[in-house]
Amino acid sequence: MELISVIIPVYNSEKYIEETILSVCKQTYENLELLVIDDGSTDNSATIIKNLSIKDSRIFYHYQDNAGVSIARNKGINLANGEYLFFLDSDDVWLTDNISVKVDYFNKNPTTDWLFGSIELIDEKSNKLNKILNGNDDDILNSLLLWNGNIITTPSTVVVRKKCATRINFDPNLSTAADQDFTIRLAAEYKGGYSKEPSVLYRILPNSMSRNIKLMEVDHIQVFKNAQKNKLFKSFWFKQKCFSNLYWILAGSWWKNGNNKLRGLYFILLALITNPLSIGKIFNSSKN
Repeated sequence: MELISVIIPVYNSEKYIEETILSVCKQTYENLELLVIDDGSTDNSATIIKNLSIKDSRIFYHYQDNAGVSIARNKGINLANGEYLFFLDSDDVWLTDNISVKVDYFNKNPTTDWLFGSIELIDEKSNKLNKILNGNDDDILNSLLLWNGNIITTPSTVVVRKKCATRINFDPNLSTAADQDFTIRLAAEYKGGYSKEPSVLYRILPNSMSRNIKLMEVDHIQVFKNAQKNKLFKSFWFKQKCFSNLYWILAGSWWKNGNNKLRGLYFILLALITNPLSIGKIFNSSKN
């Protein structure tokens, strides 16, 4: 039974961190180490983690001055001893068979280098929202670049062989889009897979980083510029379609969640200039 490393970056997560850690400790797959990287928390997170580590010797607490979630995850990657690295956000929860299901996938598909799976949404109080996000592993890289919803990039459902994660790492210049960038670069170089069974509970919070539309805009545009620099778009018009899709997403985010319709209109115009054929999205959105 291979050693599994679980990496949890933490910043002021006292409300959820105990539930998150216990969901790892209760896994049916027991040969694991849990690396909790405290990114300079100022609340009671450290005390909660240390108390839990006394009860379970598989939990290892590591502190760093606040440097961001990507650097925290990278520190976990460097400290990990396991063959497979599982990532988990400090407010998400695993069902007890999450590790077993995904290790079994690797055993049955030995050429797979990394894996993602379906997720089920929960609210602040851990109540299920009766919504499952599914995907598939058809043409992973191009699906990621198209942002068509087929690839789930939340770190809590991503597993990767350590040899791959060490080479890729998370971009320290990104925060809210670091997971998307990480999976794009993984997909560009390594074979990915998809586990359909939803064994991850993803928490929806009103004050999450994804609600910071300005940061979302800057980060995700940079991710696509990085992809362009690395020549990951298969053609000019495919690149235009991908950037246009991104602009449509940003337009909707500013219009609905950012309370800035002028900024939303800017990205609508940018999306149409980039790919005029996407004009149908206007009519599709009006029907919803």
